[in-house]
Amino acid sequence: MTPEQRYLFDVTGYLHIEGALTGADLEKAQAAADQYIYSDPAQYPPGFRTRPRDLTAEQAGNLPLIRYENGFAYDRSLEAMTMSPATWPIIKEFTDNKPRLVSGTLSYQSYFEDQPPFSSPATNPGGLHGGPLPLLYRYQVKDGRIFCNNFICFFYLTDVEPGDGGLIVVPGSHKGEFALPDYLLSSDAEGLDAVKDPVVTNLTPRAGDFLIISELTTHGVLRWRRKDKDRRFLILRYVPQYEGKMSLPEEILERLAPETQELVSVVGYGHQKEIAQQDRITLSA
Repeated sequence: MTPEQRYLFDVTGYLHIEGALTGADLEKAQAAADQYIYSDPAQYPPGFRTRPRDLTAEQAGNLPLIRYENGFAYDRSLEAMTMSPATWPIIKEFTDNKPRLVSGTLSYQSYFEDQPPFSSPATNPGGLHGGPLPLLYRYQVKDGRIFCNNFICFFYLTDVEPGDGGLIVVPGSHKGEFALPDYLLSSDAEGLDAVKDPVVTNLTPRAGDFLIISELTTHGVLRWRRKDKDRRFLILRYVPQYEGKMSLPEEILERLAPETQELVSVVGYGHQKEIAQQDRITLSA
């Protein structure tokens, strides 16, 4: 990590990395995401599905937020984003050179004019969440390096403009010692439609950008307001290699490059992963 990145993340609890993927490489990743989104669920390869389950593209257009499970594994262009050169040094530092990818979901958020069917937890962005959970999440600075045991890298495939909606954060809340006030927690029947305090910041990345946040950072999702475009992004979750259990199905593991198989593996604290010794990762064919 650069000194600037350490400073900004320590102060705010998030990083915005611009232009991590551009040109033909970005177009290839966008095309792969489109193929997953617009494929007939009956034709999905083993291990892929939507939440809510098995929606056609037309059905997905009638819900405000859809998760395409294991989207990172759908194509090598998306899989490569799990160890992007722009984020890899940060991933290694946050995990003390013991990285593990927990999951990688392709998400699709669209405009919905009528009252959306938010009764399902899978489609309800809800209010703000996160904050001080010391038994689950840790944030520490030692010897000039950051340790953050549970964090998310959002890789964006479409642009987000001010006023569109999307991800919101409370800067600095990763160090908070007080519970989130109730008035900031609530959302109405249509989801969180507007921030209720100027401290809440709406982040607006462009296609090819990464947003990185600690799970300790209070965050949420604003209702999407653009009628002419949607929001598409990968949600990549990371922890140290010795935390948690393997949750990816065998069908997905078999698709992954050897380097990514190592990244998702759960191993003991004293084990040194080969990929963690490399400054830049190129996935095998």
